[in-house]
Amino acid sequence: MKEIQCYTFESEIHAHIDLVTECLNKDKHVLKWNTQIIENLYDYSEEDIKEGSTYISRQKIGKKVYEMQAKYTKFDPPNHLIVEAETKEGISKTEYILEETTEGTMFIVNVSLIPSNFIYKLATNMFKWSFKYVYDEPFEKFIEYVYQIEYEREEKINN
Repeated sequence: MKEIQCYTFESEIHAHIDLVTECLNKDKHVLKWNTQIIENLYDYSEEDIKEGSTYISRQKIGKKVYEMQAKYTKFDPPNHLIVEAETKEGISKTEYILEETTEGTMFIVNVSLIPSNFIYKLATNMFKWSFKYVYDEPFEKFIEYVYQIEYEREEKINN
């Protein structure tokens, strides 16, 4: 089936790309800003992540807990990451694009789905507007979290 673009988030973060990447990729940070993720389970050290690496992600969306196998189909930090997860609905794909700017970092997220069947294709096309309500809050929290970590690090340096 054809990939359906479901959601895009874009914001300029006034922080260095290395800090934005760290907060996006390291579970010690992710678990603080993304309340949907319960845990990520790796068969390797987080430092060993590379393109093709897989892990189990346990997430809570609403009142339901999902456990899914996820895979890094693109891993080119600090600029480009793609994580795919297969569910009964199809293949969920989340792409992160980070671009260094004069003011900091342009942060772009694209979420898409390759539906597993016609029913999920119809449902996705009818309700993709609702993805905004699932994803906006975590990414807004992400930006706040990056600023908080940046502030804490500056305070540590100045004291």
